[in-house]
Amino acid sequence: MVFLALDSITNHYDLYVPYDPFSPSELSAMTYHGLLRPQFGPYYVDVTTPDTPAQRAKAVRLAGERLVDGDWTATMLTAAWIHLGGQAPEMFEASTANYQGTRSRSTIIPTAFRNIDYLQRSDIVDKDLLVIGGTVVTSPELTVEDLLRGGRTARHYDCAKELACLLDVSDLQQRFHHKRHFPGMDQAIQRLDQLVSESNALVASPQD
Repeated sequence: MVFLALDSITNHYDLYVPYDPFSPSELSAMTYHGLLRPQFGPYYVDVTTPDTPAQRAKAVRLAGERLVDGDWTATMLTAAWIHLGGQAPEMFEASTANYQGTRSRSTIIPTAFRNIDYLQRSDIVDKDLLVIGGTVVTSPELTVEDLLRGGRTARHYDCAKELACLLDVSDLQQRFHHKRHFPGMDQAIQRLDQLVSESNALVASPQD
């Protein structure tokens, strides 16, 4: 019966949503038995569904549609998860120009909104924003910048480090230098230099 149900229920996000029709405990049990894979927030996906940025972005988009009034951009750890995968963050981080009232206090997932319209920021160019899986998300370069500029936890730093390893660090350093007069960029530059030093030390260390 479970296998028939899994084959029969799909939506345009290819996600399994609590109480539609399975309870959270049933979804958790199916994950334990290898049928489902956790996604963002309370959502799951069939384990056979490829784990891609587009699929991860769909889970973020579904959460955003239920949490945010108006347009929004996935940022910080949320954006990093779309790009990198792995364990989903426990908080939905996004930027929106619209004030979010009681709807943002949903039990779907904790939220952290920045009241900024990324489309109107003077320091952002077109390539800094991508559309992935129907979700507007900060590019890997801007995500690293945001994480080092405003992140306050070890996970923010670790995700920035992991994402930076996929990019040209020289380009990142040049990008940060050009933006050095913006608030928070002194901290971001220091953290990027620390990140580069740690990476260089790891490469230079003798291998067993």
